[in-house]
Amino acid sequence: MQDLTSARDRDDRELLAAIRSRDTGALDRLYRGHASLVMGLAMRILQDDAAAEEVAQDVFLYVWQQAERYDATRGTLASWLVTLTRSRSIDRVRARASQVRRVEGLTRDAAAELPPTIDPLIDLVLEERRVRVRRALETLSSEQRQALEIAYFEGLSHSEIAVRLGAPLGTVKTRIRQGMLRLREVLGET
Repeated sequence: MQDLTSARDRDDRELLAAIRSRDTGALDRLYRGHASLVMGLAMRILQDDAAAEEVAQDVFLYVWQQAERYDATRGTLASWLVTLTRSRSIDRVRARASQVRRVEGLTRDAAAELPPTIDPLIDLVLEERRVRVRRALETLSSEQRQALEIAYFEGLSHSEIAVRLGAPLGTVKTRIRQGMLRLREVLGET
């Protein structure tokens, strides 16, 4: 297994050297060798085929344009691709969330000028959903709730949350994970 891994690393370093020399065939081979990793991770984060394809394209374009930025002493090429994919995917999630918040703000402003909803059933369903989520959040410890709120409403990374809260990174990750599991349990989602 060690030999396969070191052979793969050697092949990847050779591909990157060829890419630095502007060998488009090397970029093609790199893509064929790592596209499933990049697309899979992007899809898992974004839950959107088109957005995942755009992120994959961005990642491989970045590698083509900035191949000299890869530092083999900091990890394998695959780990670099994972880091690039994760950061670009999270940037898209944050941008999407920001756009949703802007649209919701505009919608709230517009809704304030409209008469109340005509369908009371919709109002009832939405209110029930809000109550369920509020109750579920109340079952969390204050530390879990705080970490989750910062992660999801402010879009901070785990390490940024750890700095803000003055807590170890592992502790923050555990709080978020346990909080999510508890919410899933309380809300009855699988």
